[in-house]
Order: sequence, then structure tokens, then C-alpha cells
Amino acid sequence: MKDKISNDLSYIKAGYQSDKWKWVLSLPQNSVLPAASDVGSAASVPLPSDTSLSSTAEKQDEQESSTNEACSYSEDMQKSDIKSSSPSKQFTIEEVTRENLLKVYGLDKVPKVLPCPKKCHNNPWCLAELLNGSRKEKARPTDQPRVAGQPVGLQNTANTCWINSAVQALYQLPRFRNAINNVDGFIGEESLSSMVYLLQAMFVDMDTHANRAIACSPGSVFERLALFATQEIMGKDADHEVLKCVSEFLENTIDTLIADPRLEPELSQLFSVSLMRIARWHCPNCETDHESQLSPATSYTVAAYVSAEECPLDQCLVDLQSGTQTGVSLVCGSDSHGQGGCGAQVKVDRIVTPKIQTLPTVLVIRNNSLMDRDLKRRLHVVFPETLDLTSHTLNHVPATYTLSSVIFHHGRWVKHFSAHVKTIEKKWFNFNDEQVSEVTSRPTSGNPPENHRNYFSAANVANKYKHRPGLRVSRGAFIWVYVRANVNEVDLPIVPPPETVVEYVLCKQEESVTVNHQLQAKIKKERKELLTKLCVTDTSEDFCLISEPLLSAWYNCDEIKYVPQPSLLTYSLCEHKLFSPRKVHMLKCLRAENVSLLSSEPCGIHLPESINKLNLPLTLSVENGCCKECTAKAVNHILFIERVKNLHKEAKRDARREHEGATQTIGSETLEYWPRLALSAYVKDNGLDTEEEELEGCGDSSKVKSDESDKVEGEGSKLSRPQHVNGDHCEEKMETVTSSSCDITSCVPENDNVNGCDNQTKDTNAGKVCDSVVGKEDKNSSKEAGETKDVDGIKVKDSKELTKELLLFNEDLVCQHNLQTPNATMYKISMSIAAEIMELCGSSIHPAIYQEDFSSCPECLAQLEESKRACGSGLQQKKQLANLFKEVKRPHPVRDLGKKVFLVSRDFISDWKSYIRSCERGEAQSPAINTLDNSPLLCPHDSLLFPVHGMQPHELTEYMVLAWEDEWEVLKQLYPPSHTIEGAFQDSGILLTTPGVCEAGCVEDRAAQDYEDQFTYECEVIHVRQVNSVNDIPRRVVQSRTPSGTSTAVNNETLGPRKKPRLASKGNAGAGGERGSLSTSHRLVRASKYFSSTDTIREVQNFIAERTGIWPMLQTLWLNGEGQVGVPGLSIKDGDEAAPTQLTDDHRALTLNSLRVRPGDTIYFRAAVEDMELAAGDGVVEFNEMDEDW
Repeated sequence: MKDKISNDLSYIKAGYQSDKWKWVLSLPQNSVLPAASDVGSAASVPLPSDTSLSSTAEKQDEQESSTNEACSYSEDMQKSDIKSSSPSKQFTIEEVTRENLLKVYGLDKVPKVLPCPKKCHNNPWCLAELLNGSRKEKARPTDQPRVAGQPVGLQNTANTCWINSAVQALYQLPRFRNAINNVDGFIGEESLSSMVYLLQAMFVDMDTHANRAIACSPGSVFERLALFATQEIMGKDADHEVLKCVSEFLENTIDTLIADPRLEPELSQLFSVSLMRIARWHCPNCETDHESQLSPATSYTVAAYVSAEECPLDQCLVDLQSGTQTGVSLVCGSDSHGQGGCGAQVKVDRIVTPKIQTLPTVLVIRNNSLMDRDLKRRLHVVFPETLDLTSHTLNHVPATYTLSSVIFHHGRWVKHFSAHVKTIEKKWFNFNDEQVSEVTSRPTSGNPPENHRNYFSAANVANKYKHRPGLRVSRGAFIWVYVRANVNEVDLPIVPPPETVVEYVLCKQEESVTVNHQLQAKIKKERKELLTKLCVTDTSEDFCLISEPLLSAWYNCDEIKYVPQPSLLTYSLCEHKLFSPRKVHMLKCLRAENVSLLSSEPCGIHLPESINKLNLPLTLSVENGCCKECTAKAVNHILFIERVKNLHKEAKRDARREHEGATQTIGSETLEYWPRLALSAYVKDNGLDTEEEELEGCGDSSKVKSDESDKVEGEGSKLSRPQHVNGDHCEEKMETVTSSSCDITSCVPENDNVNGCDNQTKDTNAGKVCDSVVGKEDKNSSKEAGETKDVDGIKVKDSKELTKELLLFNEDLVCQHNLQTPNATMYKISMSIAAEIMELCGSSIHPAIYQEDFSSCPECLAQLEESKRACGSGLQQKKQLANLFKEVKRPHPVRDLGKKVFLVSRDFISDWKSYIRSCERGEAQSPAINTLDNSPLLCPHDSLLFPVHGMQPHELTEYMVLAWEDEWEVLKQLYPPSHTIEGAFQDSGILLTTPGVCEAGCVEDRAAQDYEDQFTYECEVIHVRQVNSVNDIPRRVVQSRTPSGTSTAVNNETLGPRKKPRLASKGNAGAGGERGSLSTSHRLVRASKYFSSTDTIREVQNFIAERTGIWPMLQTLWLNGEGQVGVPGLSIKDGDEAAPTQLTDDHRALTLNSLRVRPGDTIYFRAAVEDMELAAGDGVVEFNEMDEDW
């Protein structure tokens, strides 16, 4: 349903604050539009409802006259003979006064006390928020104490995330660290010009650092390493780009280190990969097969290219794949190309197969598909934690590698890197610059987070591998580092670094701590004194304006010399490089006489030459900084909105009147929603910034301001270490990921008397099932929402329901053939008002109304007549067959013995009812069915497919409907039957039919298929219910539905109507209820979720763990249903009142299909209380903490 048009006809809705722009309404330009001169003075008639339809039969003459008027009016509009009323006078720049600017920019309300001591959010005169530090600053990881047992992070400075990721991966290679630490000769600062000593010092710093992350402070070892890597290491590649930085850094670092004779023997054996290429070719002359070895190739990395979705990594290693060389000129029998042959020179195609000749200890694999500039591939690759390359070795030497680290490339265009690295203690950690967190493999409902082992993969792909602990999947993995499995890294002794390096690093750490604290205190004091001088103390003094985000970023910066980014200077400016009136909430007032100190003081704001060339102002006065042109444009926009608002009211009043002069026909939707077309045309023609309007239109402007200030402040305060955006979040929005199962716990009501489905899911199938859960109240409300009205005996829908957005003027009058639709709702308004409306709509007018032959469409009129006839026929059928439509007063085996009845297929009855309902809605075009098809009731032998002699009446209705003889005669006249099946109830209550039941085995085959179909489903509801013991599970006699049986499926919890389970809130759900000691009086959990028959019991346990915090290992599960009869491993027998069957660990990998769990069944579970107390340690279960973990 469309939004009310009154919401759009408000300048406040357009983003203009009432207290700053209310003065515009008092301008003389904002005069109310006078009534049209040609409007008659006849008595007003009630305005017809927008939902009423003009009857074609009764109003044909009226439509023809209005069509003629529309055609003549169209000709006049094309000749421009009709002139609209002159528009309101435009507000010009010269009319903008200083008083107007002060109101618009919020400078007219001066605090009683200056400088303002309050922490005002929307007051440009107040600087107390910055001076008193009202905003709570979060401690950065570089200032937080290090967590025991957790590796240290590295601060990102000047886009050095690629260095951070590579250093973290190298640091966790014990053999590499030992090789670096074995080098002596460190003498202090002079040694830091070598990569070997830089890595020595860096590794010591990462070992001994006291904080969670190492800051890249001036003069630190980390800064020296970053500068050396950028200038020296990366300087070897003239064509490097950020995407290749991490791979080039690893290769160039290894190159540099191996060039040192002290490291060459050990590192060459550690990283060098030698490939022997074996060539095979066939001579076409002598039919001789040749095989030879080409020159070997040596490198430090192996290339991979992902060319298919979810391709295994071992199949992507292009350096190890065979290739065909075509048209190679070779001599058959020469020593260089093989032994034996005819000696002829031939051109052949040879196959070259690379084989690993020398196995490296550390195998580095790079994903070249991410470096493709044209394709920008983002395909999922499946990589194992144990990689077997034995088949690629020269003599099939065992070559098993274990995963050591993975470096990810974030985003499609955003260049950022992070890494998953396994420590010596065999723990996986996620390193995202300063942030370090342990990698988890717990299931997630959406796309995996960055600390998940399947990071940067879509949710549906990650779910496929959630139960495969040896495999990982990602679409952003760029570098893989594997370590040879037979190399024992745990027992490898760690070589300590030289004592001189340790002493130097500890000394630098102590100096850094002392200098940083003293320097930051000094900077903070100087900036606070300077900001105090800049506060306005008297309004009679000259003052100027400055961007509040820029001022906040400068004040909170830790550097002595603050150099802002250009974006901070332009954030509050308009296109004229003046302060925009749409961003007045981001301005502050400063004392003009002291503004020069802001750029001259050492701790002030320093603009480099590159920014000065852009002519971006730092501060501006009110007269020179407030943009009058943008203010005038905003005033005209408000006046236009008011003009449209008044004209809209006048047009609706005019539609109620009777007219004597020329009129224009207008559609009901056009009459209601044409202001949107006019406003859109005005915004487009005048180039208004709609994004700013949405921002300003927020209800809480202070919150918007605070959020924006925090955002920009973070950019300014961390200028030397820019933050990156995780590109995977951008891609998540671009993709529509549908999960195989979704939690519909919220569909199950907390109160049995309240029905509804509050959960909204993107899964289409889930939505269908969710609709089936909706209670009667929702159905009633939906009926009320779509009320029908009786027009000419036909019930039609409310036209307000599900109407499409109006895109063109009078679009609702035009049919698909570009003629006038015969069933449109239309009104008449005066020509002058219509001309002005069309002028305001601009080009958003349907071109069909300008046609000379724009009259009622004959095709649509014929369809309308046909629909009326079809609807009339359908309503007549419902009247004749009322009992059959409602399925009441059906033949009964006791009271209707011997009476002739006829069998009608359930499929036909369903289609026939759908047709009748469409007739009631007025939507039927023609009968959807032509024949009465009874073939679904018969087998290929033309016998009955169902054992009706043994079926109860409620079982018969699942497949067929019994009709009386008179009803059959009516149906036979309307829909010729394909087969006639008649029958009668005998004295014993058995239904005998002609033809009879098939005795060739078709009945048993159909029953067997129906039985199996109930266990195959997609996205159906399965319930879970918590019990205190097995005795709480309801008992009943188990009756199986064997393939030859005829009983229908029932719920396994009770034979009566199914009661919807109640839910406990997630925070309090679980075996222990709220926080505190365990109690048996807590509320037991009942929940539901969509599952597929291919899901396993393990996934059900994971769902229980998400809802309750009870770990799967502490869950005891039972099944209790007739579907489990005969299932291997379950001791349930037919006809027994057996106890519920407990599931064991062997059943966790079984699917719901194999365990014969049907839609609507309930799985019971209990928490092992003793085990939970033991796991908690003190007998107290903290469920909130468990929810966070899960």
C-alpha cells in the first residue's frame, strides 16, 4: 500500500528543520493559490471514494464526453493555447538578509553565558563538549595491556596491512625464526639498515611487547621495518600495486635474505621449490613415443588460479598442472629430445608435466586469480588443512603439508589484508592489524565473521563445510603457507635472539613509553589552551565558522603537527566552497581575532601546499562563509513544496464540484499522487542533493551529528594509520544468500491465544511455511485489509491494495494498448488547474493522452465484459453447488446407505474452488478448467487407485470428494468428465465403486510412494522440546503407516490437535533458566525451526545449543513417533507402547530422512545437569556467556 501523500508535502520531511526554516512560510512569495476562475458555484457533491470503479455500462456516455474533452484539450496543449497561471515569484540571492542567514545557520539563538559551560550538541557557540571530553574515548589496542597467551597485533600505518599480515605469518614459522636469530653482529641503530637485523629486532619486540598491539611510533623498530620494506624491498618491482604487495613482499624478502651468505644454506632449503618438467610427445612418422626432461625451474612460491566455484586447491595449482605446447619443432631421435626414432624434423604437440624435484619445508601458494585486473574473480576455493602433493612429486616421494597461515584480501576494490595464523601452540588466531582474536569454527547464521575459519565465504557455501573440520572455504584467500608435515615444529628448540638485540629492543620500548606519555600530555595541554582562546566570549566581537568534524579531529589527534585530509575540509562545504545550509549542525563558532593562532601555533592545523592549491577554506565569516545561493535555492524548494501542497488541496476540492466549462479528465491515483511527480521533477531540474535531505530529515539530528563527528574524527585522529573497510561486507549486500534452513522460533507464539508470524525471512519456501503457521487472527486481519465492494453484483478488490507506484501523469488511465482503460476511476477538474499541474510535472506525463484517438480501448472493454460474464457464471455455479463448494452435507456411510454417489478428484475440486474465488474477487477472465479430470483417481488399468472400501470418510477427503447425483449432473453439464466413477455405501458401510479397486498391485505401489514422500521435504517445521526426564515424554501405542497401509500421517507427540509450542526468551532459555543455581522449576524450552530431510541430528543439536546454550555433548535426545518403526538401531516395534528411543553418538551423523522424522514431528531433549555443573566449575551456569560464545 502506498504511503500517504501528506508525508511528502512537508518541508520538514524534505530535510528542513522547523526552527531554522519556519520564517520562509511568512514570505510574500508563499501566497495561497486562488481558486480557479472557471470553477462553478454549484453546490458541492460528495467526493467519490478513490476505490470506487466507474461502471462501463452505466457511464459509457460520460466516458465518451470526457474522452472528447481530453482529446480537444490535448490538441490545445500541443498548440500551447492554454496558459497556466503564473508561478509564484522566485526568491533571489539579493533578498537573503543577514537575519535570514543567522536563522538558517542556527546563530540567532545565543546562550545566556559565553563561553557556554554546557555540553550542547546542536549549539554552534558551545565548545564545552570538546574541552571537557564528554565523549568517551575507547582505549586503542596499542594502549591496552597484552592478554596472556595471545599474540601481539601490529598497527596499520600508511597502508601497511600487507606488511603486518606477512610478518605475522613469518613470525609463526619456528625454523625461519631460528635461522634469523642465528645471525650475529647486531651493533645497534646502524644495523637496522639490514632486513636480517630488522626482523631480529621485530620478532623480539613481538615477543616482549607489553601491549596488545605494537604502535608504529616515530623511531620505533616497527617504523624502520615498514620504511625499509616499502622503499628497499618493494623498490625492486617498478610495476607493483597494492594487490600484489603481500606476495611480492614475501618473495622479495626471501630473495634478500637468501642473498646473505649467512642465511642462504638454511633458507634456500626452507623455501626453494624445484620443478622438473617432463615432456612427452609422439612422432607422426615412425609412431614412436618420446619422453625427456626439460630444464628445471626454481621459485619460492607456487601459483594457483581459481577458475571454478568451490574448486579444491590442489586442482588450482597451475604450476603443477600439465600443459600442451603446440607446433613445437623437434627432431625425432636426437639426444636432446629423446632416444630412438626416425631422425626426421617434425612439428608436434607435446605435453609438459611438471613434477616437484625438491620439496620445500615451507610451501607458499599465491592466488593469481585475485590479481586479474579485468575479471576481479571472487570464486570460492576449498583448501584443506592437510595438503597431499605426493602425486606431483618426481618419484612419488611422500609430500604431506599442514596449513600454517592464510592471508586474505578484502573486498573487490578495497585493498586490505588480514591473516589467519596458527601459533606454535597449535592455536589459530585472526590478525587484522591491531585486532587479534582467536579463530572459531562455530556455526553462524549469516556470512562467517573475520575470526571464523571459513572467513570471506557466503553463508550458504560456508554451511556446506561446517561439518568438515579438515576443509576450509573462502573467496578471499590470497596466500596460503603450508609446512611439511614430517617436520616436527613442536619439538624444535627455539634459538634465542642475540642478547644485544634484546637489550636494544627493551631500551626502545621503555623510551617509547616515556616519550609517548609525556608528548601526549603536552599536546593535550597546548590544544586545550588554544581552544579556550578560540571560544567566543562576547557576541559583539567578530566571529567566524569552522567545520565541527575538522575541529574535533584536530583536538583529538595525538600528533604534534596535525595535517587534515581534504575530505575533512570539504565535509561541510557546498558546491560553491562555502558552508552549506543543509549541514549547519556540523559548524562551530570561533573568535575571529584568535583564529590566526590555529594555523600558526605548532600544535595547530597545518595545511600543506597540495591542499592550499584546492582553495579550501579553513574558517569563514558569516558574511563570506554562509552560502546565499544555496540558501535561496532551499527557500525556493520550500516555497515550491507549499505551492504543490496548496494546489493539491485545490485540485481535490475542484474534483468534488460540478463544472460548466471545459474540464480535464484525471485518474484517481494521479489526482492523489501527482505531487510526487512534481517534487521529483523539481529536484531533478534544480539539482538538489537528496542524500543531504535524507540525512537532515532524521528525527534525532544530534545523534546524526554525533555519529558523523565520530566517523570523521576517527579519520582525522588516525591520519597516519588509515583504517580500511572490509570489502566482504560490501559484497554481502550485493549477494542474496538463501540458507537451507532458517530459525522460525518467533513464529511459535509465547501465548497460545496470540497467533502470528513475526519472523521475516528471505527464503521463499520459508515464507510459505510461515504463512501456514499464521493463526486465525492474522487471516481475519488480512481479510479486513483487502475488503471487497459489490459493484454491479460483482465483488472487486480495494484499489488501494497493492497498487504500483505512479511514474507518469494519468498513467492509471492508460491501458497496455496505450488507450483509455475502461474500468479506470476518473474525475474532472478545471482546465486551468490541470494545466498548472501538468506544467509542474514536467516531462512525467504519459504520452498516450496526447493521441487524437485516445478513447476507450475496445480490447480491454471486451476483456472486461468477458470477465464479468465469467464472474457471473462462477457466482451462479457457487449458488447452484453451494454445499459442494463448502463441502458440507456430504454422503455418509451410516445414514446414506444405498444412495448413489459419484467420486470427484480432489485436484479438480481445488482448481474449481480457486476459479470460484477469483470470480468473487472480480478477477476471473475465463474458466480456468474445461473438463472434469478424474484420471488421478485411476491407475493405468482404468481401476480405482485407492482402497476406498477400507478408508474412513476423513481419509477419503484427502484424495477425492463424494458428490450427490444432482450435483454430478450440474458438474457434467459444465465440465465434461474424463471418467465417471459412481458408487454406493453398502450395509456394512463399505463403499463399492464402478470401476472397482485395482488388484494388480497399483494400490500398494501408490501407498509405498506416498509413505516415502512424507520423509522427503525441504524447509519444513521440526519442533524441539525440553523435558526433565524421559518420563515426561508422552507415551502412546505406535502404529506404523506401512507401504500397504492407508492411515494418514499424524504428529508424534499427541493424537489430538497439535498444540503450538511456547517459547522461552533466548536470554533466559536453557536448562538453568536465569542466572543462578540450577532448578527444576525453571521454564522448559520449546522451539521450532525449518529443516530439510537431508539435515542431520548434529544440526538439530546445534540449533538447540543456539537457543539454550547447552552444548551438543551435554544433550540427550529422544525420538517418539510412528515414523521410527523399523529404523535400524531404533527399538520401536509396531503395536508396542514402547518407551521413547534415545539417540546415541552413532545417530548424530544420520539425516532426518534416515531416522524417519517428518514435518511437524517433535524431537525431545534433556540437559545433562551433572555434566553442566562440572563444565561450569562452580555449579552455576552462565547462560548469557554461553549465548555469546555460540
